[in-house]
Amino acid sequence: MAGFDELFRALNSIPKQVDTATKRGLKRGATQVMRKAKEKLGSYQGESGPYPAWKHLKPYTVARKYTVKSGANKGFFNKKGLKLLRQPGGWRVGSTADAPLVDSGHLRQAITTDDSDLNSDGVMYVGVASGSSSDGKGAPGDYATAHEFGSATRNIPPRPFLRPALHESHEAIKKAVTDELLKGLRRL
Repeated sequence: MAGFDELFRALNSIPKQVDTATKRGLKRGATQVMRKAKEKLGSYQGESGPYPAWKHLKPYTVARKYTVKSGANKGFFNKKGLKLLRQPGGWRVGSTADAPLVDSGHLRQAITTDDSDLNSDGVMYVGVASGSSSDGKGAPGDYATAHEFGSATRNIPPRPFLRPALHESHEAIKKAVTDELLKGLRRL
């Protein structure tokens, strides 16, 4: 009888093991999506599934990244802008200074995961923290939305980075969940 009790306990623990392993796999998968989304910022992205390739920034936009925003020198190049201007290629479109969606690094920092609904609903989130901004550009979530989907009123073409990161991570997520399930079942 002792063997049956042990077998019964092992069989009863399977649903909990599967649930725990699935959650660990989803967390690993979400981390992969977050990492991939952050990597997309700063360089032009090609087409990814149903998501379009990024359009190049206009020369005016690239130059504006390196100008003084306020004060007596407003509109003139800042120190970094002057340095880039002296380099071959300078701040022009296609140069190393032309880093789309990277001005201050706030957007990259704001990309995060949220597992608050993982235990109750089995949902893992990857996105941009709402936050606030003191640099006059608005909240990172608003900035991300304008670029992820585009904004006709602000003349911003879509430059999706979150949805392609998820699209490109489907297999990695499946593998993470499968690996964690196998680990959990081996513990029985």
